[in-house]
Amino acid sequence: MSYEIDPERLVRTLHECVEIESPVGYYPEIHEWLHEVLAEMGYEMTVDRKQTAYVRVAGRDGSKTVCVGAHLDTIGLIVRGFNDDGTLRVRQLGGINYHSIEGETCLIHCRDGRTVSGQVVCNHHSVHVWAEAKTDERTEDTMSVSIIGDVSCPADARALGVSEGAIVGIDPHFEEFDNGYLVSRHIDDKAAVSVLLDVLRWLATTGEKPVYDTLFAFPIYEEIGHGGVWVPADVSEYVALDITLIGPDYDADEHNVGIIAADAKGPYDWGLTNTLIACATTACDEGKWNTQVCFHYSTDANAAYTHTNDLASGAFGMACLSSHGRERCHVDALVQTEKLCRAYLMGEGRA
Repeated sequence: MSYEIDPERLVRTLHECVEIESPVGYYPEIHEWLHEVLAEMGYEMTVDRKQTAYVRVAGRDGSKTVCVGAHLDTIGLIVRGFNDDGTLRVRQLGGINYHSIEGETCLIHCRDGRTVSGQVVCNHHSVHVWAEAKTDERTEDTMSVSIIGDVSCPADARALGVSEGAIVGIDPHFEEFDNGYLVSRHIDDKAAVSVLLDVLRWLATTGEKPVYDTLFAFPIYEEIGHGGVWVPADVSEYVALDITLIGPDYDADEHNVGIIAADAKGPYDWGLTNTLIACATTACDEGKWNTQVCFHYSTDANAAYTHTNDLASGAFGMACLSSHGRERCHVDALVQTEKLCRAYLMGEGRA
């Protein structure tokens, strides 16, 4: 089957999505946005107690249910205390590379509902003041969040609503280039969220039905390893859409979709992975897909697979440079990912 996909719409959806705050554990804004987007398409969104959002779509064959998931959460920080000068001591939420966020602006989501602007700084932040500014290792013990405002002590910060447990989201600074390249934080995993939303839009507008009943899942705790740990009992296959990798051992660039054969938790299901490979062979452009073994990495699908759920797991997604930094991919990779997703859902790679 030939799939016509609108690259500009994919990019618009990605841009809109990355601007919605959703650092690990903070879901009110992204759930409100997702509910509105889905409602416009005619879908009902449900949410479980782990704050995973779902959409169910009836298939041509109701004998089983498959799940495709893309996580809503992004890496972030949580406030653990205060320094004497009113800057905030933080812990990471997810695999933060502190070097990549130095100097970045951020939003502090306070427990009373207020939002405060901040900036991530090294404690020895100026080369004109500290000789160690260039040589300090960047860790959560040498980095802080500085409130953008008149704050000089912990009491000043608390007066703005900031307390222990406030969650910090890093600004994405999305950029789109004329040649199709995209640079932004949180491409992981909001590019995949955009793909799933585009697939849902396609199903709604064309009246097409997936081969099996399909659960679209949008977890909120993937970046700390347990977004997909619980899955509804009727799901027999869980396929995660998540970024794939560029670098040594990865035959990929920013134009590719990658199928993950194994990750830090071990191999994905043999048969399901072969199904995804067959789908890529028929649906993706030649030279625009690959298989990967990703050892410093895992997904919700393998979290579900390794935590007693009775299902098979698979994973694929757009190749991404500088993961967990200011990430870079190309719109081609989103298009190839959607082609593979549609082919899988429509049953093209199944024997």
